[in-house]
Amino acid sequence: MTSGGLVVDVIIIVLALLFAIHGYRQGFIVSAATFLGFLGGALLGVQIAPLAVDLYVDPLAKLIVALLVVFTLALLGQAVATFVGLKLRKKLPGKNTKRLDQLGGPLVSVATVLLVTWMVAAPLAMSGMPAVASAVRHSFLVGGIDQHMPSEVRGVYDAMRESLNTSDIPDVFGGVHPTQVRDVDPPNGELADDPAAIEAQSSVLKVLGSAPSCERHIEGSSFVYGPELVATNAHVVAGTDAVQVEYGDRRWSAEVVVFDSNRDLAVLHVPGLPANSLPLASSTVSSGDDAIVVGYPGGGGYTASPARVRDAQTVSGPDIYSASDVTREVYQLYANIIGGNSGGPLLNPDGEVVGVIFAAAVDDPNTGYALTLEESRPILDEGLNTTSPVSTGACTQ
Repeated sequence: MTSGGLVVDVIIIVLALLFAIHGYRQGFIVSAATFLGFLGGALLGVQIAPLAVDLYVDPLAKLIVALLVVFTLALLGQAVATFVGLKLRKKLPGKNTKRLDQLGGPLVSVATVLLVTWMVAAPLAMSGMPAVASAVRHSFLVGGIDQHMPSEVRGVYDAMRESLNTSDIPDVFGGVHPTQVRDVDPPNGELADDPAAIEAQSSVLKVLGSAPSCERHIEGSSFVYGPELVATNAHVVAGTDAVQVEYGDRRWSAEVVVFDSNRDLAVLHVPGLPANSLPLASSTVSSGDDAIVVGYPGGGGYTASPARVRDAQTVSGPDIYSASDVTREVYQLYANIIGGNSGGPLLNPDGEVVGVIFAAAVDDPNTGYALTLEESRPILDEGLNTTSPVSTGACTQ
């Protein structure tokens, strides 16, 4: 547990004690009514919050707006329900009944604190502010609450959590648990100017797309791996009806011919594209090995960033829509991965593709993820045998 996680736990404990005292004074009936009113208002709020959040770009503004919407409606629901609860409590017969009512109050009040804790922690853990996300994810109590939260409640909250992930790149695991990393030496800074990375530039293309259904214009990275064939992430082109790649001094129209929302991979067919293919590595990389992340971070120019492999892992986490959990073989990297890197290749020092960049840790800016080449190969092979366009599904946010 980090110091930030400890602070979060102390705050939760203090709030639980204060609410327990308040619950004893209110009694069970009023506390239960308050809880149900708060919950009902909050459930309505989490349905409305994603619509309000989409009006803002700044991560902090998104977070503040989401919490304001949810808690304003929750408190309105609580106020109405508390009024009803007070009326009912006045009708309790006898001192013994009122005594039992008092004893039940703290239980409901503490349950309210736990629910509110999770409701606040879930968006904070996805907030794109690493220090805040890390503190929440390293809280022992938040992790315990999340583990026992009913899936029905969790599902209702998913849309708002996704709308607060402002990094434009997925989090592999989702949820509120901290990222576990293997310690390795920092990346070799000299790799940023490695000849292999410079030579790869003509085969690493920026992807641009338009998704009118969600009023978005997307940018990401990709790489040429076969004649007129380009690989990228599925979340980069999800929901698009027009996709282009930049090569040379022009933009080339592309069609999505393979789209896999589970692996988070897509293949584009670009008729007439003269770019050379990057070689695919015949061997894997291991913990401690050098690597290079190349692509167009932040939608800017071509950038080569040094990386070091932390570990090769088989992990379970949400698909690009957070609709179901999938298992993928990935490389965990010591690297700074940001939006725009998605879909770019992970190269070894020889300039060979060993993986496809697809995700980053929300709570650790020095940790990113690439799908291994073995995980990616079935999709790449499928692209070699088709030129027929396929659906790009729905937008991811």
